[in-house]
Amino acid sequence: MTALNPADAAILLPYQAPYHVEALLQFLADRAIASIEQVDQAQLRITRSVQGLSAQGQAFEGWLSLQFQPKRSVVALSFSAALRAQPTIIDSLLPMLRRWLDLDANPQAVMDGLGHLALSHPGLRLPGCLDRFELAVRAVLGQQITVAAARTLAQRFVQAFGRPLNEPGPPGLTTPLRLFPRVSDVAALEPGQIAELGIIRRRADCLLSLARRWEQLAYAQQAWQPAQDADAQPEEQAAQLKHALLELQGISGIGPWTAHYMLMRGWSWADAFPPKDVVLLRQLSQGLAAPLSPAAYAQRAEAFRPYRSYAVLHLWRAATLQAKR
Repeated sequence: MTALNPADAAILLPYQAPYHVEALLQFLADRAIASIEQVDQAQLRITRSVQGLSAQGQAFEGWLSLQFQPKRSVVALSFSAALRAQPTIIDSLLPMLRRWLDLDANPQAVMDGLGHLALSHPGLRLPGCLDRFELAVRAVLGQQITVAAARTLAQRFVQAFGRPLNEPGPPGLTTPLRLFPRVSDVAALEPGQIAELGIIRRRADCLLSLARRWEQLAYAQQAWQPAQDADAQPEEQAAQLKHALLELQGISGIGPWTAHYMLMRGWSWADAFPPKDVVLLRQLSQGLAAPLSPAAYAQRAEAFRPYRSYAVLHLWRAATLQAKR
């Protein structure tokens, strides 16, 4: 149940335990653009700018701050004054927030489905997003480079083409908040404007194509979530996913891995398994004389259906922790 306190506009969003808060915050912190989002792992808090259209088509921009309260199994939300003044916008944001934080997951079902893979980190969640265009741009910028390098490029992109948030942020922010560049703003750019940020020309061209085709892409449609569309038949869902994947891969510079990653997080697709992922291949090949073949890689992933995205997160986290030892 969502509870609103009129005095401070705090909203409590419940979730089902266990929830591996540390893992989710670490995943987001590793990828955080400081002027867009700030993750305080010690305080279990995330603060970020938001913008978009409400369900009624009303444009909005502002900031939100959330804090996990694990003992109560809730997330406490607060919003900027501009958002608080428009309750219908907050109503539109709440379902997006629940998907972003994967608050509606059934952790026991996921753990039962993954078996021993889930034992080390019970309650791992699938981080979604609040802005699919932002996620898509960041996915393209992150191709074939480290997470840290991708974060640097994204920060430059936001600084160059984003707008300052014209509203004071909450106390304690270390960096003033900005808004991620809008689709229309990116579509109007020239390749050289992007390339001069240190982004290779091929990716600059890809970002422009993505922005200019955005409104026609199935991926961009906000109303449908395959993981939560209870009325859709499996065959229909599979066809819609295949269509979205092929559309994305029809943009020069977006390959199968990037398209799967976009749908895994942008559509909260619980059963994605990005092909040819170097980290996943290494993790699945541990103890073997040679790395798995592409066919064997795909076959191993079948064992994790229908929760392959959660398997991806477990395997990525295991690799990260092993690298720190």
